Amino acid sequence: MPYGPWDEYFIHQLPRPVDHVNDTEKSWSDRCYFNAHSADGTILLVTGYGNNPNTQSAHGYAKVSLADGRHWDLDSVRKCTTDRGDLFAGPLRWTCIEPLKRWKLDLGPNDSNIEWELHYESRAPMWELLPITIRKKDRVIVDMFHIKQPARYTGWVSIEGERISVDGFTGGRDRTFGVRASEEVDFWLWFEAVFEDRAIEAWVWESSDGTVQYVDGGFTFDDGSLSKRFVTFQHDVTFDGDRKRPLRADIVFVDEDGATFHVTAHARHQDVNANYGAGLSRRQMSDGLSHYKWNSTDPNDLDELESNLLAIDQLMEFELAGMTGHGIFEILIRGDHYERYPNWGSPPRPTPTTS
Repeated sequence: MPYGPWDEYFIHQLPRPVDHVNDTEKSWSDRCYFNAHSADGTILLVTGYGNNPNTQSAHGYAKVSLADGRHWDLDSVRKCTTDRGDLFAGPLRWTCIEPLKRWKLDLGPNDSNIEWELHYESRAPMWELLPITIRKKDRVIVDMFHIKQPARYTGWVSIEGERISVDGFTGGRDRTFGVRASEEVDFWLWFEAVFEDRAIEAWVWESSDGTVQYVDGGFTFDDGSLSKRFVTFQHDVTFDGDRKRPLRADIVFVDEDGATFHVTAHARHQDVNANYGAGLSRRQMSDGLSHYKWNSTDPNDLDELESNLLAIDQLMEFELAGMTGHGIFEILIRGDHYERYPNWGSPPRPTPTTS
């Protein structure tokens, strides 16, 4: 990888050009992720982008989910060498307007019938998670840094030609960089609940037998303060029958001072979620762009999608000490699976790099 434009800036942390990273693992990536949801919980928008320096590629995606079961999924892949600072993939673009505070997210005209212009503005400080390192079978499969931050959104989304204002939508974002071989991870539960004046940001990783490998998280408040860190994260998830979609969860956090917080989560609109995996075989593909529309009320669509599901972002309603909030309840199970939740135990097929 050659010396490029970003090497002219005095930002190096290795004795190599910026395009060189500290590990040759192909999953090493530099990622961003955003979610936005309506106050009534009937619309979920999700988008993300990642550079993979060791494969000289970049991948972006956009997902729209509605309470009536309709979903739109779009992926775009491009070659990425010396232009890692330019965050785009096909019609998708992510622009940092003000570091730590404001982003602009664009999805331009394309054949998927979804477009948007979203403006992200942070509403509280970020939660800076402790570094995550996990070894499996004498190999490091996770070595990464991660932040999470709640937000308010303005702008619009166009779905099948209907333009909808997103002013007043809430949600959040994350940033991740480092090694993350997700296909080899047994289990994680990634959690973001946005309440009126605070948000819970938390993550737990466990091995297939339930051994806790990592816990971190806490409250980030709109007044600029942060809580003590969570040191335990207990969960009991009820699923939608034999489906992989979470229906309800009971969660208990304990912080470093011993304070206990009981949270319940409910999927008020079960079909409002974002799914990650191989997707549907009927996707349309051209010039690095692929997309497909599907309906989660169609059992055939849902069967095919869940046959190789890597993770799901379920939009949930959360209750905590008389407060009600909304946010993402993300569950990932792959690797050696997870004994407590056997409905996720079907053997996976290889996942295409475009998903």
